[in-house]
Amino acid sequence: MDEFIREPSNHSHAPNPNRLHVIKIQNEIKERGVSTEEGTSVILHNALRSAPLSIAADLPSTDALSQCILRQRPPLLLDINRQLPEVLKNTDRGEQFVLFEDESMIIFASRSNLNVLSQCKHWFLDGTFSVSILV
Repeated sequence: MDEFIREPSNHSHAPNPNRLHVIKIQNEIKERGVSTEEGTSVILHNALRSAPLSIAADLPSTDALSQCILRQRPPLLLDINRQLPEVLKNTDRGEQFVLFEDESMIIFASRSNLNVLSQCKHWFLDGTFSVSILV
């Protein structure tokens, strides 16, 4: 084997063994993104904590890995009445979280949160509301 069928190009390079670890991590976070309801940061932390430090430079950014997880998750669609699905209407403790919903507006608040607000003398709002009404 003293002859080359084709000469190596300028793009030829030695294989990168770290690439295998990167692909394994990407596949693991994709799989967990589909199969669990864990948050993206939890999935990333669990996948990256066992990764060797030598692959850190070869990994995509944290934002890119997070987007990879989010793309794997199926979107939650509106029901037949164009309302939010029931899974989004309750808190983790089972308390109803959608106070009002119609075609143009959704008000998110639980009864316990409203009780806390009713006992407060001052309310502070950020600038994301185009209309705020205090009754």
